[in-house]
Amino acid sequence: MRPPRRVSPTHLRSIGALLAVFVCTAIALFGLLYWLTRGYLFHEVDERLRGEYAEFHQIGRADAIATIAALTRRDIATSRPYGLFDASGRWLAGNVPVLPDEPDRTPFNYTQRVREDHANVLAHYRGVIIPTTSGLKIIVGHSIDEILDFDGTLVKTLCAGVTLAILLAIACGAALNAMSNRRIRAISETGREIMAGKLNRRLPTRGTNDDLDRLAGIVNTMLDEIERLVDEVRGVCAGIAHDLRTPMTHLRAGLERAQRRANSTDAYAQAIDAAIGQSDVVLGRFTALLRIAEIESGSRRASFGRIALDAVLRDVAELYEPLAEHRGLTLTVDAPLRVEVTGDSDLLFGAIENLLDNALKFTPGGGWVALGVGFDGACPVLHVADNGPGIDPAERKAVLRPFYRSGCAATCATPGHGLGLSLVAAIARVHDASIDIHDNRPGCKIVLRFAAAEQIQRDAKAG
Repeated sequence: MRPPRRVSPTHLRSIGALLAVFVCTAIALFGLLYWLTRGYLFHEVDERLRGEYAEFHQIGRADAIATIAALTRRDIATSRPYGLFDASGRWLAGNVPVLPDEPDRTPFNYTQRVREDHANVLAHYRGVIIPTTSGLKIIVGHSIDEILDFDGTLVKTLCAGVTLAILLAIACGAALNAMSNRRIRAISETGREIMAGKLNRRLPTRGTNDDLDRLAGIVNTMLDEIERLVDEVRGVCAGIAHDLRTPMTHLRAGLERAQRRANSTDAYAQAIDAAIGQSDVVLGRFTALLRIAEIESGSRRASFGRIALDAVLRDVAELYEPLAEHRGLTLTVDAPLRVEVTGDSDLLFGAIENLLDNALKFTPGGGWVALGVGFDGACPVLHVADNGPGIDPAERKAVLRPFYRSGCAATCATPGHGLGLSLVAAIARVHDASIDIHDNRPGCKIVLRFAAAEQIQRDAKAG
């Protein structure tokens, strides 16, 4: 039975902090909207009040009394009240009974009782005091009850909006949290299976290219490389056990024969020589494996620099030219251009040496071996070709694995331990080069393709 899932306090704190930020942001946004709307409405009222200053500022006493009295009798007198007072504050006309103690020309809020629907109600106004040249003071008012009602409605609407936004945020947060938790659980379960030894499992992706998808893709690429390395280690271990069984058996059998049968110094010397020979075979294979391990560790990258691949190719050809003549083979070199790559000259020398040694080893007498270096577009390319028996298409990937040897007659008749091409493959990987095996019709053509200088710079910056 799966134990119930519990949400950690840290997770709850994270959700609470995000929710608090969202709520505060929503409140601030709606508060700003309320403040701007209210300010705009009052500004419009103030502009109307100030607009009447020019009309009443120059009015005389008699005209002012008659005008204010007429305005007071209008139907909208309760929403647009007027009041006329003398310099001492005594009421002269209008429906504003008292002169407020407010500065002239500055809008202010005030309240007064008015008759409405056979009842006295408290009305809210915004007014301004206009001084006239005749010494009178006129109050011009404007009802703001509708604005206050609108403010109340706006506040309720904003509160409802904030509440709805909070509920929506909680719902969306819960949904996103459930979705992310579901994906994280799937990733965790897959991770536990991988830790249990199922290296062929991969983290699930949804194809949305979101953050988790990109992270899962990176981890899956890493798992591909880990699986390849583990498979190689398993293969190497199995290969070592299988490949060293024969020389170790011969070594033991030879020593036992010498112990039982040898009765002279020469016989013991022959047994010791044979044992040394078998030990050299074992040590040679271990040396090759250590060389591959050193190369694949990447520690040699620190010594990388710009080297002339064509010069290295000529050095290898010059070294092996006597061996080619001894075996009756024609060795040609095609390197008309200077080709530079970033790498280790010793490693590349070893890779070319192994390729050339294989070509010379498997090409029958009277045949030929061709070395070449050049460019394919912007990519430096090196190739080693021969007219020997070639490599079967089904085995072209397998021959790059340690200890793999083809079952064909030419391979069985040729001494070796199946580490040459795996060493070349390791050197190619550490130089970010691809290795391809082609049919040379007849024979085999192995091509090393290096990255262009621009691609190397982009990879370095990305790294």
